[in-house]
Amino acid sequence: MTTISYRPEVQRARTLRQRLDLDRLDYLRELRRLAAIMSQTELALQLGVKQPTIHSALRTAAKVVEPVPGFSGASPYEIAQRYATGELTRAQLVDELGRWAYPSEAPTDGFDSLLVSASGSFDEVGRALSEGLIDGAIYDAILDRAADSSQ
Repeated sequence: MTTISYRPEVQRARTLRQRLDLDRLDYLRELRRLAAIMSQTELALQLGVKQPTIHSALRTAAKVVEPVPGFSGASPYEIAQRYATGELTRAQLVDELGRWAYPSEAPTDGFDSLLVSASGSFDEVGRALSEGLIDGAIYDAILDRAADSSQ
């Protein structure tokens, strides 16, 4: 697995980009929750936006997966993002990704033998490593914890 080397002066921008992605997920999840208890018109008024903006955002929110109960995100990658932005400690990250129920095998695309990375697979932890959200020591700790959990 190749890890990309990032310039130190870019780290703040990288963290903010991850934070932006997470804030959008959290916002859409919260909109969906609020839309269950109030009208789109009232929600738009309370948020200071137009009702069509809320309608459009709720269409997008319908596609956003909720965090898995007992975990900080809906996927291993989201959990790694939350660690990278300071929302989780190293111990929380290793615990959650060590307990994650990873699919046992990647499915094919149905047409040939090429494997498709399944949502929630360990490939997402590898992606987090290669994108610098976690380091090699954390990756190894997650592997060790996952191996202990499966025994």
